[in-house]
Amino acid sequence: MRRWLPLLLTLLVACAGPSSNEVPLGYVAPAAFGRTLTLTQQITVAAMGETRSFEAVVAIDPERVDLAALAMGRRMIAVHLDASGLREDRSPLLPDAVSGARILRDLQLAYWPREALAAALPAGWTVEEGERSRDVLLNGASILHIEYSGEPRWRGRTTLEHRRFGYRLTIESDEA
Repeated sequence: MRRWLPLLLTLLVACAGPSSNEVPLGYVAPAAFGRTLTLTQQITVAAMGETRSFEAVVAIDPERVDLAALAMGRRMIAVHLDASGLREDRSPLLPDAVSGARILRDLQLAYWPREALAAALPAGWTVEEGERSRDVLLNGASILHIEYSGEPRWRGRTTLEHRRFGYRLTIESDEA
């Protein structure tokens, strides 16, 4: 776990402070996803010349989203989003800057329908899509670039590149 902390801390601290280059931390309603789905995921984080992986399970239904992130077989973060808001339960081993909320935000940006994301983003932010890609832009500049290996977009490999903060998430997903 100690080898993980410097990478996760640096990655998520880069996203922690207020910045006009960061995608706002707003959440899109679970119902906007449009279906019930449970995914098992292997998420690889590449930042600062280092690469680390962890497992996640994401359960989505019209009422809620539940996310559990596991490192070395231990639950590190559990996030629950429903109409009453966001709740996060975290391992005391994690520094405060490590945020399940940010993991959920990146997953929503990758997998929720473009129309739902566009409606939730503040002025100046837009979402553009290609056949196997998505860009989240601020005033026309791509902040996040996302590529998909196929359809549906949550099955297979998704690569999310944060162009301003210099990290990449590679997400291998399968329906549970």
